[in-house]
Amino acid sequence: MKLCVVGIGGAGGKVTQEFLENDDLDLKLISWITQAEYISTGGIKGIWLEADKNDAKNIQHFFGDLTEGAYPGFFIPHDVVGDGSELHVEVKKKYGYDVKKQGFVRDAQYLKAIYEIFETDKNIQQIADKTMNGDGGRSSILNPIFDGAWNTIRPYTTLGGGDCDGILFIVSFGGGTGTGFINPIINHIRNEGKADYPVFVLGILTELGDFADRAQFAKEGRRNLAAISAIYDLLTKSNGANGVIMVDNQILMDRFGNDYASANKFIYEIMRPIVAARDFPGEIPPSQAIAQHFSEGVSRPPLFVPLYAAQPRRKNPEEDLVRKALAEGKLFGCVPVKADWAIAFCRGFVDSEKIRQAISAQMGLMKENIWVLRKMGEGDDEILVLLRNPYGLDSEAYKKEGTLENRLCQVITLASRYMRQNVEALFYEGKDSTTAKEGRKNEQIKLTEEAKVPLKEFFFGKQMGIEDYGIIKDNFDNTGGFAFELREARKRLKAGDKPPLFTHPLRIFDKDAGMEEKDKAKAEAFSLDEQRILEIVDKRVEQKLADLKLK
Repeated sequence: MKLCVVGIGGAGGKVTQEFLENDDLDLKLISWITQAEYISTGGIKGIWLEADKNDAKNIQHFFGDLTEGAYPGFFIPHDVVGDGSELHVEVKKKYGYDVKKQGFVRDAQYLKAIYEIFETDKNIQQIADKTMNGDGGRSSILNPIFDGAWNTIRPYTTLGGGDCDGILFIVSFGGGTGTGFINPIINHIRNEGKADYPVFVLGILTELGDFADRAQFAKEGRRNLAAISAIYDLLTKSNGANGVIMVDNQILMDRFGNDYASANKFIYEIMRPIVAARDFPGEIPPSQAIAQHFSEGVSRPPLFVPLYAAQPRRKNPEEDLVRKALAEGKLFGCVPVKADWAIAFCRGFVDSEKIRQAISAQMGLMKENIWVLRKMGEGDDEILVLLRNPYGLDSEAYKKEGTLENRLCQVITLASRYMRQNVEALFYEGKDSTTAKEGRKNEQIKLTEEAKVPLKEFFFGKQMGIEDYGIIKDNFDNTGGFAFELREARKRLKAGDKPPLFTHPLRIFDKDAGMEEKDKAKAEAFSLDEQRILEIVDKRVEQKLADLKLK
């Protein structure tokens, strides 16, 4: 499996850099002089999607500008919309959202709202078509920011003539730019009829406390709201990602003493058994098979906890390697025996059946629910075990540190507290849409009623009035919406329920009347087609009966 690694946002870009380091020539100058091909480990390709142009152009020096032909490169999706263009002005006038500055707001719902506006507002679609295509003539819905992101990724994949037969998104669960791009891009893939094209998400959950403020510009509660919003969207997307791999940055910070650079390198190291180039002789499983094993038997994207271990090469290493991974290698809190499936990626000279036996014996998992994949490696033997949905069946687990139930209850509690105490902030009251470092005057976000009402219903349900913030604070999670769904998810975690954690996908904007009429017309047309087919069948049956009578 050759992956296209897509880093999204600041943290995603830093981790993606570790995956894309040149495995052939480390010096870019020599590569440029000799016209050498840029080769990363496993032959993977990748890009960085970012919203902060200053960070991309002036602060980091690994990624070049893809629009100028650089590789590896960054792409600024909102650059496809012209500053001051009719499209830019109309969205801001109608809704209050500035489509040029979505990355600087650092809010998970901001980018979600932008996507759904383009997806559902017929008038905005027409302006987008006119703005981006001149006279128009495009029949499909135009979603320029997200179309632009996908059109940049697609050429690296087998869907666009490239070599990558799978995509790995790398994002921070807690940043602002991150996950808003993932589901729209998956929509593109699935709409192309590629339901079996593998898409995975590696999400890094924000650490506890406010230490990360310097990197993520947000207090703990707000970062946890962004994190759980992102996880919620991914886990409720039917026909979405084949798996969401969770890494807890708190575990990495405890291990590396708040050294983010070392933590980023380690994330790449644990993924080498997946992305390394050299498959074990006779073992080259197609990427579709890997994706199928990730999501087999589940209707929603499953959650995976990674466990990693490495040790010097020795004879019969399998049992010790698995034991070390289960005891010391968890990168997200969980109780491994609760998992319903395990996929083990190994590097080195290990025996697949012995690995399967060791996992089964130490976890009590049936062998048919364990899949082992091997790569050739140098030096240490390594194993990365991905445990699917390792939670549930214990109503006391949420009280115990080191469990998935406890960690997710922490995130939900902090996010819910932030919503209750900062209702005005959810509607961007007093927030700026740009920053001084861009050399432009700060502009406050002023959402219109066209945006505020749907956003209120998204957070608190249709029954809650928007006029009195005090009423919302007293009853913010009682009536519906995202706040209510988080409360119910926390109840399920405390009760020890098995997956799914979240049950209802949520939107901010529904389809407008024009879109509904269009869908209704399609349904009516289909009905007429079906009626016509039935008429033809009836006539043929009648003719056949008549022929039989004549005989």
